[in-house]
Amino acid sequence: MGERFENNIAGRLDRLPLCSVQWKLWLVHEICWILGSVGLGTATFVLASIGNEFTLTSTTKGLVASSTYLGMFFGASLSGYLGDKFGRKKMLVISIFIWSLASLGLAWSPNITAFWVFRFFLGLGMGAQFPMTQSMLSELFPANSRGRAICLMEGGFPLACILAGLISWVALMYVDWRYVFFIQALGGLCVFMVIYKIPESARWHESVGQLDKAKEIVVAMEAQVIKVTGKSLPEIPEPIIDEKDYSNKSKLAQLLERNQIKKTLTLWTLWFCVLFGFYGLNTWISALLVNAGFSVVKSSGFVLLMYLPAIPGYLCATYFVEIYGRKKMIFSYLILAAVFCYFYGQSKTLTELFVFGCCMQFFMFGMWSLIYTYASEVFPTRIRSTGCGTTSSAGRMGSLIAPTLFGLLLPYIGNAGLFNLGAAIFFIGGTVTLIFGVETKGKRLEEIRSL
Repeated sequence: MGERFENNIAGRLDRLPLCSVQWKLWLVHEICWILGSVGLGTATFVLASIGNEFTLTSTTKGLVASSTYLGMFFGASLSGYLGDKFGRKKMLVISIFIWSLASLGLAWSPNITAFWVFRFFLGLGMGAQFPMTQSMLSELFPANSRGRAICLMEGGFPLACILAGLISWVALMYVDWRYVFFIQALGGLCVFMVIYKIPESARWHESVGQLDKAKEIVVAMEAQVIKVTGKSLPEIPEPIIDEKDYSNKSKLAQLLERNQIKKTLTLWTLWFCVLFGFYGLNTWISALLVNAGFSVVKSSGFVLLMYLPAIPGYLCATYFVEIYGRKKMIFSYLILAAVFCYFYGQSKTLTELFVFGCCMQFFMFGMWSLIYTYASEVFPTRIRSTGCGTTSSAGRMGSLIAPTLFGLLLPYIGNAGLFNLGAAIFFIGGTVTLIFGVETKGKRLEEIRSL
């Protein structure tokens, strides 16, 4: 094997046949993703109980959710840069420690001020975790299966919301909301799986000049794949070399270069629209049912039932993303989410609420799989973590603004007005992506940077 091909870390990873070696690493990431996402789901189910204990208004309830998203904004921004500089795995471990300890703090909170502080740190940890997982999985899987692997991974989010609903629904029958956060904190034990089961990204080692470490990881994976499949490996493809010198440019400056800026701005817009609409609506969906006359427990059970279609929603996205491509799927899911948001806001009967709510969650949760896949592909390895972090931060800004804004607008425009606003934002995000986005289906990560 020539040195030119031996040093082609990306090519050696892309030529590996897909087998249990990659999927075992994916499973560890998925477990951590689900446990880290539970903290976002529990807010929907316990917001009414927290409001009763601390005597919160609709505006201050919105601030409870917004404090989490403020933390996620800073977490995603900082971890993106630090992940590119110090490594994905280190930041993944740190992020899990942060949200686990913050969950314990939430269970202890003696007043609303302490609760807001710990919600901020909960968001900081979760916001830091998600871009790391995105980056690591996109750098692990070959081009023809990368989209489905990341779509399937993001399917852990609706599963996490369902798990959060089950925990909250059962716990609130017997104990108060503090136990929900204590159970949530126990999920942080997954950090030991990361420490002992997940290697650092070989592509990241290569991007920072640590070629020997990158080779060590790839050689170990190649040996495992040969053992599992019982077959020799395909030939290593020609390396795709980027001759440009980036040594004097910051990570952010590289995101805004001429050949990258359109991709960056498109992803920032898409993420802002998706998270603004999603969190603006889902933060309030349970509380709105309580306002309509349902008890806290009944409304939690009702929302939990509406979350169930999220599973076929992301499974459909996972199947079709490698057939129709990222852009068409993102546009379709966002437009259909907008349609059913509108009809949910106009619903007058329990049957209408249930049917349109299920359809709405099918597409709202499914689109998460698509945007996480797309965001992890359009940035070069040297700035992938920074790119994923900044796009996530743009989204977190939307999720930071939306819950409080919706709380302020609710007395003036009502439930229907809130869902109409969410529908309009989804429409904007889908249209911008269709017009300005690049298609990444079936392309090696190193090819996409030239599109």
